[in-house]
Amino acid sequence: KPKGKIKWKTKSAKKWNGEFSVDAREFQFMALKGGVDDSELHPHEDKVDKKETWSVSFVQIAASRPPGQRRVSDITGEGKPIEVFNKALVATKEFVKGTKPKYIYFSAKEPSRMKLYNLMVKKLASGAGFKIINASQGNYLLQNKRHR
Repeated sequence: KPKGKIKWKTKSAKKWNGEFSVDAREFQFMALKGGVDDSELHPHEDKVDKKETWSVSFVQIAASRPPGQRRVSDITGEGKPIEVFNKALVATKEFVKGTKPKYIYFSAKEPSRMKLYNLMVKKLASGAGFKIINASQGNYLLQNKRHR
């Protein structure tokens, strides 16, 4: 069951940015409105309004740098993927509740992560009222059922 606290830095009409941690590792959740392109929406680019699509991502923050200079890195195989995804799901649900996005897009690079993304997509679809438009080759596009 998803649980955890998200420290929100930005909540605006075009950007949501927050941080969460799993043990000593820090992660950043980011949602940006209107930042997707046709290739990411393919083959649905003609049916989906890019300006109404939020691109969602979460990455591990490299802790070796001082705040303000911290770079993000891909989530590495450092363990506890379920806890990381649970907190990412908490952040996503809070974001969805706060913005009521028409479309959500996100992608997974590694095949190992795609299994967890598939699970997350199903949870979002059933629990937050979304319809899955695309879930192939690591690209995920969801439409809010309340927006028609």
